[in-house]
Amino acid sequence: MKKFLNLQLFAGGHSVTVMKDDGMTAATASASSDVQANTTVSLTLTPASTYELDSVEVLSGGVTLEKSAQGAYSFKMGSADVVIVVKSKKNNVYKIVENCDVWVNGSKTHLQRNLKLVQGPNGAIVGVEGSGQAVTLSAEIVAELVKAGTLVKV
Repeated sequence: MKKFLNLQLFAGGHSVTVMKDDGMTAATASASSDVQANTTVSLTLTPASTYELDSVEVLSGGVTLEKSAQGAYSFKMGSADVVIVVKSKKNNVYKIVENCDVWVNGSKTHLQRNLKLVQGPNGAIVGVEGSGQAVTLSAEIVAELVKAGTLVKV
């Protein structure tokens, strides 16, 4: 009976590269070099002030990202080098659904609707366009405007 030696067990590991944009202060992997297959790799992703995580994408390496209930990302290392891209976005950008005035300590802030109705050839509404705008009010006021349906997070 012939015995075969699995040379893959002696092969070196692979690398994990995490690329980030300027809105992230940290985007790192728990292991980045000589990572063996089936090793669980955790990502540490920290947005800069006034930013939030927008997306985490596997650019190469064929791994599947897992997201825990707490929002942490991890994956099982495969048999190829892995490249992950992390993108952020401003955390105060909203679509303003209706015009309104907000008074805070005697100062008025006017929120102007930033959505546009899109009409089809027969005049029927076929969609809504809008990219959002920064809203710089207190978190409590923003939360109330979101709850009322005036603001929608982009």
